[in-house]
Amino acid sequence: MEGFIRTPRLLLRPLRADDRAEFVRVHTVSRALFAPWFPARPADETSDDFFTRQLNQTLDGLRDGTQYRFVGLLDHARIAGFFNLFQIVRGAAQYAMISWSVNAEVGRQGLCTEGVIALLDFAFAPSPTGLGLHRVQANIIPANTPSLRVAEKTGFRREGLAKNYLQIAGAWQDHFLYAKLADEHTFTFLRLS
Repeated sequence: MEGFIRTPRLLLRPLRADDRAEFVRVHTVSRALFAPWFPARPADETSDDFFTRQLNQTLDGLRDGTQYRFVGLLDHARIAGFFNLFQIVRGAAQYAMISWSVNAEVGRQGLCTEGVIALLDFAFAPSPTGLGLHRVQANIIPANTPSLRVAEKTGFRREGLAKNYLQIAGAWQDHFLYAKLADEHTFTFLRLS
């Protein structure tokens, strides 16, 4: 897996060490946007420490195939968003969880939708182009209207509500459960051979 997915406006690739300054900058300018939808970080964790933790998870996940953390880059290595597949389960299940977030500076431009479609291309494409998964799941807080719109625009189906599912922003939050199957996906950005 080369880890590069091109869309008309983005390049998705794994997070790298040289992304540190831009990663920290984007998380700083997007702090208010991200705060209601992310787990609270440890009080003593700096933005630089957070980047190091994310980079280590990226490298570990690439090594063992359990997660893929991508940055969506605009021109000049400017980060537009973060697109993740994690908790990848093989065997009879063949599924993963998906998450996404967009830089507050470029919100409401369709970049998040574009990145999610590209990530779904990668998730559902057969090896060696992609992961060959059968199912991708997303969990979204009901009040997170922008993410609900992204899920619906990219073809996810709402399957239910999980009460007090995850601790986000310091409180147990309900989440809508969304899923998409491989046979429900139309490839857009990846060329299948």
